Amino acid sequence: MMYLKKYPKRKLLLFIGDLFFILLSLGLAYCILFQGEATPSKIDELLRVTLFIAAFQLVSFYIFDLYDIRSEFKTIQNLILIGSSLLMVSLFALAFFSIFPSELWRRLFLINLVLTGILISVWRLSYSIIFQLTIPHRNILIVGPEKDAEAVRDILGKYPEYRIKAAVNDVSLKSNPSKQGNKNSSLEKIINEYNIDDIIVTSYATRNTNLKNELITWKMKGVNIYDMLTIYEDFLFKVPVSYINERWIFDHQGFQKLGRNNYQNLKRVFDIVISLGVFTVLLPLGIVISIAVKLSSKGSIFFIQERVGKIQQLFPLIKFRTMVQRAENDVPKWADREDPRVTAVGKVLRKIRLDELPQLINVLKGEMSVVGPRPERSFFVKDLTKKNSYYSLRFSVKPGITGWAQVHLGYTASERESLEKLEYDLYYIKNMSLFLDIKILLKTMKTILFGKGR
Repeated sequence: MMYLKKYPKRKLLLFIGDLFFILLSLGLAYCILFQGEATPSKIDELLRVTLFIAAFQLVSFYIFDLYDIRSEFKTIQNLILIGSSLLMVSLFALAFFSIFPSELWRRLFLINLVLTGILISVWRLSYSIIFQLTIPHRNILIVGPEKDAEAVRDILGKYPEYRIKAAVNDVSLKSNPSKQGNKNSSLEKIINEYNIDDIIVTSYATRNTNLKNELITWKMKGVNIYDMLTIYEDFLFKVPVSYINERWIFDHQGFQKLGRNNYQNLKRVFDIVISLGVFTVLLPLGIVISIAVKLSSKGSIFFIQERVGKIQQLFPLIKFRTMVQRAENDVPKWADREDPRVTAVGKVLRKIRLDELPQLINVLKGEMSVVGPRPERSFFVKDLTKKNSYYSLRFSVKPGITGWAQVHLGYTASERESLEKLEYDLYYIKNMSLFLDIKILLKTMKTILFGKGR
C-alpha cells in the first residue's frame, strides 16, 4: 500500500528542535545559577540530570500529542498543552528525584521550567510559520460520490499542504462545479489544468469501466492514486467499516503479526513484565482502593463478569466494583455517562481508570493482554455482530486493559460507540506491534493522570 501522508521528516525535525531547546534551557539554567563556574562533580551531576529530564520532557510531549503535525502550533491550545506537559514532567521529576536525590535538580528546577516553556513555545511558533511558508503543496483530485468527497475535504482540510482542486463523480465523469467552479470536464482536462499530484478514489471499485482504465493510465504516468481506506488509516488512524469488504483483507497489507509465534511469545513476555511491574508498584494503592470500595457501599470489593475473549472464548473479567450491588438485575444495560448506578468512589475510579487495575490478574492468567480491544459481554457481542459482520474480527487477538480505541474514544456507552470503536480496533489489529503498544500505554498515562476516563 502507498501512503499519502509523509510526515516522518517533519516529526523528526520537530523532535530534534525540541531536544536542542530542552538541552539549551538546562544549559542556560546551569549558567544562570552557577555563573559559569563548572566543577567536575557538578558537570557529572548535570549530565545525569539532563539525561533524565530530557527523556521525561520528550515522552511527555508525545503523551500530550505535541508531535501531532495536525496541531496548530500558533494557538492558545498549544501553549496549554506545553504547560500541561511541563506540569507532568515536574510531577515525575519530583517523584524520581525524591527517590534518587539531587541537590542540583532542586536548584535548577524553577529556572529550567520557565526557560523550557519559553524556548519550546518560541521554537514551535517559528516552526509553524516557517513550515507554512516553505511547505510544498500537493494538488488533489477526488474521484467518487459527493458524500465521500465531503468526507475527504473534512479530513485533509486540517493539512495546509494538501489542496483539493476538483472532485469528479465516478459514474458521470463530471466535475463538481458547486465546490470548485469547474464546468463539466473530462478527467484528463482536470488533471492537466490543475497539475494534479494525487488522486483519491473514494469508491472501493468504481462502477465506470472507462474511468478505471483512465485511472490506470494516469497511474502509469506517475500520478499517485489512493483509496478511501488509506486516507482514514493515514490521517484518522482507524479503518472505516463502511468501506471494507472481503477483498480488503487480501488487498491491504497488515495482519502479519497474527500468525507469527515469535511475536505472540514476545508480546506475552511484554504483558507479564508490564503486569508484574505495575502490580508491584500499585499494590499499596490497590489495598487503599479495596478499603474505599468496601466502605463506600454494600457489596463485594471486586466485580466479576463473564466477557468474550480471543476466538470468542468466555472468561471471568475482574474489576473493582464501581456500581451499586445488583445494578442490572440480570438485564444487560449500557453504562450511561451520568449513570446513577455508579457509586461516589466508582466515579473517581472510572475517571482515572483504576477500576481496571485487577485485570492485571487476567493478564497474568493469559486471558487478556495489557493492550488490545476491550472485552465485551456476550449479550452485546451477539447484537453487535448482527449489526456488522466485521465485528467478529476483533476476537482474533486477546482483549486488553487499554487499547487504541480507548485512548481515542474512552468508554463505550452505546451500540453506536461500540461500532465506532471497532474501526480503531481494526486499525490496531492490522498494524499491531510492541511499538504501537508502548504508544498506547503512554497515551493511557495521560488519561490516568488527568482523569480523562469516565
